Amino acid sequence: MSVRPFAPGDVDLLAPELARLPLLARYGRDAERIGDDLKAALARGEGLLAWEEEGAARGLAWFLRQGTFGLAGYLRLIAVVGGAQRAGAGAALLGAFEAEVARSSRHAFLLVSDFNEAAQRFYARHGYTRVGAVPGLVLEDVAELVYWKRLR
Repeated sequence: MSVRPFAPGDVDLLAPELARLPLLARYGRDAERIGDDLKAALARGEGLLAWEEEGAARGLAWFLRQGTFGLAGYLRLIAVVGGAQRAGAGAALLGAFEAEVARSSRHAFLLVSDFNEAAQRFYARHGYTRVGAVPGLVLEDVAELVYWKRLR
C-alpha cells in the first residue's frame, strides 16, 4: 500500500470502479466521463496521485497545485474504492496532496458536498476549516462547502 504518481494505465482500471461510488453517481459521472476527465487532467499536467494496493490503483487524489484565489492549491477529488476505504488510503492521499501543494503554496482549499457529512468530518479531523458555501455550483440542489487549511 503506497501513494505514487497516477499513470495513464490507471485510468481504464480505476474509472469503472469510481463510477460505482454513490458520490460520483449522484454527480452524473459514469466510467467513460471519469476516464475522459482523468486523461485530460494527465494531458494538462494536473496533480494526480494514486493509492496503490497489491499493484493496482484503488484510489486517487486529483488536484491543482496553484490557482485558488491566485495563492493556494485546490483538491478537486479524493476517491477510494472498495475495500481500500477506511484503510488509511484517504489520509495518505490527503497527506501526499498537501506535501505537493506546500512546495509552492501556504494554503489548500477543497469543496465538500453539503450532504457528504462523512467527508466533512474527515477533513475537519485533518485540520481543515469550513469557511463558506457555494449553493448550486454543480448541482442545483446541493451547496458545495468550502474548506481551507494553512499548510505552513
